[in-house]
Amino acid sequence: MNHTVIYSDRKTVGIQVKRDGSVVVHAPRGMSRAEVERFVTAHSAWIEKKRAAKPERTGLDFVYYLGKKFDLCESDGNKVGFDGEKFIIPKGLDDSGKINALSLFFKSVGKTYMAEKTFRWASVMKLPLPPMPKITGAKTRWGSCGGKGGNRINYAYMLMMTDEECIDYVTVHELSHITYKNHNENFYALISRYLPDYKKREQKLREYEKIFTAQGFYDMK
Repeated sequence: MNHTVIYSDRKTVGIQVKRDGSVVVHAPRGMSRAEVERFVTAHSAWIEKKRAAKPERTGLDFVYYLGKKFDLCESDGNKVGFDGEKFIIPKGLDDSGKINALSLFFKSVGKTYMAEKTFRWASVMKLPLPPMPKITGAKTRWGSCGGKGGNRINYAYMLMMTDEECIDYVTVHELSHITYKNHNENFYALISRYLPDYKKREQKLREYEKIFTAQGFYDMK
């Protein structure tokens, strides 16, 4: 079974099955490739089950915004609008067109919203203020931290569709990478200091992923 192995300063080995069906093994440094292969083989049935468990497509008649569900209504305009009760989208768009239009809206409103979140949490965590964050079309992660200086933070526009608990978690997660570059014990201890329930928030993000996958957001190029 084809898979990618990523070594880091962790104590346990884990398997991630991505939405495209690819397999990533997260292993402790020093674990041999033979041990990794045996682990993957032992969990092959689980991997195939995860690959087969794709959410059924639901279409796009509604969209989430900051964790709340809103209907989509067509109009003669040429861009997406939001009146507090519903999203207004241009007429005649198929689901792909709707997603493209909505992504532009979320990228636009996300700039200010996520900047405020990032700078507020950086202050709470007593970290140096990072550069203005970017809102991207990333689909493999909710956020990232790196780039020049090691503290440039990017957020996926779909984060704006989740709720505030999830948004706070991703923000704190990425800010924690300014101090710890790996997902080691110290990294999660730092997150837990500010968000003791972070595991519950991670689970909520996985549930949102299922909804957005069923709607087709992850299918877009």
